Amino acid sequence: MTITSPAPKRRRAVFTTGFAAVLAVTGLGLGAAPAHATPPPGATCNPNIESVWDDITSATITPVITEFTSFNITPGTTGQQTQRLSVLNTVTTKINNTADFSAGYKSTLSEVGVKVGFQVANERTSTRTTELSRVVNLNAPGYYGIYRGVLRVDGEWSRYLCARSGAASGYWINASQTGTGQYTTFNFPEEGTVSCPSPEPAGTVRAAARKELCK
Repeated sequence: MTITSPAPKRRRAVFTTGFAAVLAVTGLGLGAAPAHATPPPGATCNPNIESVWDDITSATITPVITEFTSFNITPGTTGQQTQRLSVLNTVTTKINNTADFSAGYKSTLSEVGVKVGFQVANERTSTRTTELSRVVNLNAPGYYGIYRGVLRVDGEWSRYLCARSGAASGYWINASQTGTGQYTTFNFPEEGTVSCPSPEPAGTVRAAARKELCK
């Protein structure tokens, strides 16, 4: 599923103290901006109030299975099972194709969560885990899959900075070198058990796990 926004619609984000230091190096002299309920009204801005404006222009949601295992329960062997999952994929938060980004982009990734309607990781992190063993209790014979997965969100965004032109006046400039940048993030991991006879809602992590099991 892909979510896009009309070009004029942009969201402003408040950056952290760490990013304020980066802005100071550019010579813009911008301070930390307080939160506001409405976005900047147009091309001009007040650098004393509004310093950064993040525009999340698109968001594509993809279910990704990060760990998985399949196993067969034969008649007479139902009950508690301990299974070890294998790592299939790793999802890492990225800004402009790099996982090494500053804390100043926390607000940007938070805006992605607003865009898609669910909370996503807003700091440098990945789905890597050392907890690969799972215990399940099954009461019917069958072929099962145990999974761990996330909804990965990829998209484009632009960052605008308020360049000072007077004591309380300025204008927005696009800080993205190519006009737009890229991001990747994901929601909290989901875990569960699936089987081939039971259909799952399309576009969900469970449906992706069932596809992995029944392929």
